[in-house]
Order: sequence, then structure tokens, then C-alpha cells
Amino acid sequence: MSHGDPLFRLMKVLSAWWKQRFRITAPGLRKWGYMTLERLDRLTKAFNQEEHQPERFGERIASLENFRECASECTGSRDVGAQLFTALLRGLGLEARFVASLQPLGFGWTKIEEADPKKDEDLNSTPKKKAVAKETVTTQASGTSTRRGASRKATKILRSNSELIAADSDDDLIISDPEPEQTPRKSNKLYDKDLEFPHYWTEVLSPVTKKYLPVDPIVKSVIGTNRELIESLEPRGSKADKAKQVMAYVVGYSPDGTAKDVTVRYLKRQTLPGRTKGMRIPIEKVPVYNKHGKVAKYEMHDWFQEVMKGYARGGRSKPALTDIDLQEDATDLKPAKPEKKEVKEGEETLQYYKQSKEFVLERHLKREEALLPNARPVKMFRNKGGSKKGTTAAQDEPVYSRKDVVQVKSAETWHKQGRAPLPGEQPLKRVPYRAATNNRRREIAEAERRTGQKVLQGLYSFDQTDWIIPPPIENGVIPKNEYGNIDLFAEHMCPEGAVHVPYRGAMRVCKRLGIDYAEAVVDFEFGHRMAVPVIQGVVIAEGHHDQVMEELAKDEAEKKRKEDEKRRKAALGMWRKFLMGMRIVERIKQDYGHVSDEVEVFGKHGRGVGGVSEARDGAEAEAEAAGEDEYMGGGGFLPEGFEVEDDEKDTHLRSSFFPVIDEDDEDGEDALEVDHGEGEETSNGVESAKKKDVAVMSTKPKRKVATKAKTSVAGSRRRTRRNVISSDDDDEEEEEDEDLEMSNLEDDEEDF
Repeated sequence: MSHGDPLFRLMKVLSAWWKQRFRITAPGLRKWGYMTLERLDRLTKAFNQEEHQPERFGERIASLENFRECASECTGSRDVGAQLFTALLRGLGLEARFVASLQPLGFGWTKIEEADPKKDEDLNSTPKKKAVAKETVTTQASGTSTRRGASRKATKILRSNSELIAADSDDDLIISDPEPEQTPRKSNKLYDKDLEFPHYWTEVLSPVTKKYLPVDPIVKSVIGTNRELIESLEPRGSKADKAKQVMAYVVGYSPDGTAKDVTVRYLKRQTLPGRTKGMRIPIEKVPVYNKHGKVAKYEMHDWFQEVMKGYARGGRSKPALTDIDLQEDATDLKPAKPEKKEVKEGEETLQYYKQSKEFVLERHLKREEALLPNARPVKMFRNKGGSKKGTTAAQDEPVYSRKDVVQVKSAETWHKQGRAPLPGEQPLKRVPYRAATNNRRREIAEAERRTGQKVLQGLYSFDQTDWIIPPPIENGVIPKNEYGNIDLFAEHMCPEGAVHVPYRGAMRVCKRLGIDYAEAVVDFEFGHRMAVPVIQGVVIAEGHHDQVMEELAKDEAEKKRKEDEKRRKAALGMWRKFLMGMRIVERIKQDYGHVSDEVEVFGKHGRGVGGVSEARDGAEAEAEAAGEDEYMGGGGFLPEGFEVEDDEKDTHLRSSFFPVIDEDDEDGEDALEVDHGEGEETSNGVESAKKKDVAVMSTKPKRKVATKAKTSVAGSRRRTRRNVISSDDDDEEEEEDEDLEMSNLEDDEEDF
């Protein structure tokens, strides 16, 4: 220690060598700020789907192998350079922390927090060709001279410090080659030039002083040997604001897997919140209530401290606290209290009195603050700023004590708290009205037009008011205001002999029983320039309280019974619908057997019973496909050679809305036509060997004609549609099948 801490000289040599050795070949982390959802979605998709672009999205290290490649080549972003420098110090056997300055988006909602309005493609892009050529020439010239100067300087440092370090230790801590090997630079492009402050650096524990030494070898080239150098790592100035660099949370990661919040060490004068205001969630004062509902004490809740508990030392799975940690928490990481500047007598300023807790000027009083009538000034203040040219001469202004300042409120505000000004009391202060509703605004405007003066409102202190105690009720009659209700902002505002029933439906019960009542107004809600009263129950005489409560209990029980009955009917309806659907499906399976278990019975695809309509549509499609060739030669709805009989020519004059019913039909009801898909061959007269596997049930009523045209017009139409010639025997069989299906359906209806 005769020549100082040897860690300082070692860090100077290593940081100079590392800055010369490491080559920045990619941009590091950058905070863009708040942006629109459309732009954010476009960037996210481009990052996930397109080929990686370091110029646009920054550096990406996908695996540990990529990180090792950066370490072997000594290339990467400046963030990777800080990480590798920490790994280098740990490899040398030093206790080194990796420090990360997190860059969260602030909650100040200022324009500085908004993202750059430029296009995404222009971010981190190269300038114009002329500027690039000029910058390249300048960079090459300056880079060559810088490397030569740095090489000479590093050589001098190595030679001058080699003897001192060799005297302190037998280990060869200095690289044997006086001029280290330089990695050839492939590109002269400068990345993150606008980011003047680092996001990552290193803290090294001195084995002698047991204190941590901040080291940043790449960005600022700083070794924090004093407070000024340590505070230089905090982002400040217009360039930092333009680049959106802030200091909110600074976390130091130790080799044993623990972490610690070290933000206080880098703040100016180690004072919280400092410049972290608006970026760091502040400490919250949380009240703790006792069993009586009153505030017993306050606890300070630090959100980030709760977050860091999972990484702090002293836990179950973490190493124990050491003396170094305790000393660090008590010195470097302890927030300093803001210094109170002592102001000498006669040197007070206007700002001093505005922030003072002992004295106050009358001009600094708030709207709801006033001086007591017996307040006397304690001294006089001469404002020197009023004696400038073009202004009046400075005058003495009385200074009052803060003890003489009281809170004042209007009569309406006191009324909502159950108090009213005493008779004959004069307001301590008069201020202009604050019109919260349209009606009050019109009243004030009308009064100003009538008087020609501005309407003022009187404000009273607590001592000028008293509790509002209304007179007792008489003969069970509840007193009401001009609006037909009663103000009940506090419990003592209820008249003697009356009781408050704060339940819904109490007004309906009172009307039914013929009891005098008044609706209780407990508060006001303001919205859309209107004041809406909050009504909670009614106020009635005490003698009717038991009767009203009994009726309320009966109404509540009846209401609950109706709700249960409504839910029961809804449940039974759902079960009935479900069971009837199941029975219909089961009957169709028994009769036709074409609905398999895989069919979605109660799906949303079919209009009827789930799966049945789909099967029916599929069968009709097959039938139409089978007879497609037969329709091709028709050229219309009727095939060639078809002649309509005279009796059938008049059918187009009949109404198509009501079906024609056979007069000889006994039941007179529409019959259901069932098509089993067993078609007959056309004019060649050969029966088809194939039969349909799917039976289709049509619910279309069968059209019947009069006895005169009993040659079955409906049958001829059916034959015409399908272009199938059937015999009389086939017609009789179809009619028997239809009668059988009708009987089955009638049985189903009786069962249901």
C-alpha cells in the first residue's frame, strides 16, 4: 500500500490492453421507446421470420458456442466486450461482479420516451455515400494515429509498472510481450456512437481494501478510484436524453449466482431518487390498520427490493452474508439524506418561503388555506427581484408562521360532512365559485349578469362550524327537503325517533304498507356536468321498523323462490330438448340404420338433428349424380317428347301456396313422401341391380289432385323429375310404404 492499492495499477494495464485487443463488430442493446402496435407487430414479425440483421435488430448470440467464438476472436458488441472482460478477471482469480444497468421504459409519458419516428429500415443504417467516404478516410487516418499512440502509451505503462508489480508479487501478472498482438480490423464502422454511457461494466473486489472498484474498459475507459469517476457512469445531459439512456436499476451479479441492487453507488451524491425519478418505482408508504379500523403504523414497501430477494445472499439456497456485504450496505449502498441548506437571516428568497415548513407568505396560500383572524406577522420579507428596471420598488411583505394557517371549506362541503357554519360567522376567505355542474354554471352566470360583479364563495374553518342535529320527528312523519328526500351524509343527521333502512326494496314495502318514508341521500356522483344523488334505502319511524323488516324478508324469500323456479324450468327445458333429440336419433337409427356413432349429433353444422341433415344431403347428392346423364338431354325441366294432358294444363293457374287435397281422401292430411333411393331404369326398361345404401326421408307433403285427374299428377311429376317410368304396381307399393311411415310418425308423436 506504499504505492497505493495495487489493484488500481493492474486494472489500468488490463483495461488498456482489453480496449486495444477487443474489436467491436456489432451494435449492442438499445432502447427504442414507446411505439404504435402496428409498428411493434411489424418489427416482431420481421425479427422472428426474416433473416437476422444485426444492423437493424442488434447482436444475437444464440448459444454458448457462439459466445465462445466471440471470446476466442475477441469480437462482438460492446456489451459482449464487458461480459468477456468480467470473465477475464474471474479467470485471473479476482472477485468480479458483472454490473448491468437496466434500461426500462419510463412511466413519465413524455416525448423523450417515444420511439424515433423514422422508419424501421433507417434505424442504425449507414449515412449517404459521400458522408460514408469522408468518414471512412477520417476514421482510417485517426484510427492509425490512435493505434500508434495507444501502442506507445501501453508500452510505456507496461515498462513503468512492471518493476512495481514484480516487487509486490512473484506472479507474472503482466503479459510478457511488451507490445501485444493487435487483431487486424476488418471494418472501420463505429457502432453505437450515439450511446455515450455504458449499459454493462465490471466491479472488482480489492483483496486489500475489501471494497469494490468499478471498471469500464470499452465505453468510458473509467476506473472508479474516486466519487467523480464513479458518478461519470450515470447518464446525464442532452445526448443521454436523446439516446434514451437512463439510470433506473443497476444490478451487480456475483460469481456464486447471487445479485444485489447497487444503484445508490452510481447516483450523484448517492441520493435517492435522484435521476431515477419516473424510471424507478418509488418506495410506497403502506398503512397498517388495527382491529378498530384505524391506522396503527406505516410500512415502507420497496417493490424492487422484493424482486431482488430471490437473488440476495442469506437465503436457504444462497450463500450467507459476509462482513464485506454488511460493510458495503452500510457505506456505499446506503442512500444519503438530502442536505439542508442553512439560510442566514436576511438572505431568504421567494423559493425558500414557498418550500418552508415554518414560514409562509400570504401569496403562497392554497385555495383551501387561510390565515386565522388573530394571525400576526413574525417578520418582513423584502423581495429584491422587484427592484429591477421598469418595475416598482421592492416592498416589504409580511411573513406568517405555518401554525396560523388553517384549512377552510365551503358550506356545501361542510354539509356533506355533517357540519354547518355557526349562525353569524363570517367566512375567513372568499374565492370564486367552481362550477361542477351545468345548472350551477347557469346560476353563476345569471347572478353575474344581475349584479355586474364576480360571484364569490365563502370558506369556513372547522372551528366556525358545528354538527348538524335535526329536530325529532312528530307523529311518525319524516321531514323532507325540497326534493322529497332526506340528507343522510352522516349517522347523526338521522332525526331522533327515526331509523335508516339501507336495503333495496324498502321503498316498495313502505308504499304497500302505507308507511310514511323518505329516501336517504348518502352521497353525490358527478359525471357529464351533472350531480346525481346516491340513494341508499329509506328513513322511517322506529315503530314501523320490525314490520318493514318482516316484509322485506318475505319479499326476499319470494324473489329467491322465483329465481330458483326460473332456473329449474330452464334446466328442465334443456333436459327435455336433449332427451327428445336423443330419442329422435335413436328412432332414426332403428328405422334406417345409416347414422353412425362418429356423426356429430348435436353439432352446429346441420339445420335439423345433428348429422341427419348431412346424411340426407349426401344421399340427395348421390341421387342427383346418378341421374345427371338423364337430365342432360332434356334441355329444361321436362324431357323431350313429354306432353301435358288437358287436365294438367290448368295446374299453372292454380295457387301454389296451398296444396291440392283429394276430396276422396278421408283424413285430409298431408302425407309424407319417403324415398328409399331405389330408382328404376329409364326407357330401356331394365331394372337397376344396384340399390342405394342410404335411405332419404323427405318431409315434403305429397300433393294430391281431384278424382277426375286421379292418374296421379303428383306421381307423374315425380316421375318427370327423376325421368323414371314406373308401373301401377310400383305406385301401389309406394303408397303402402307412405301409409306405413305415417303410422310410424304418429306413434312417435304419441310417445313424445
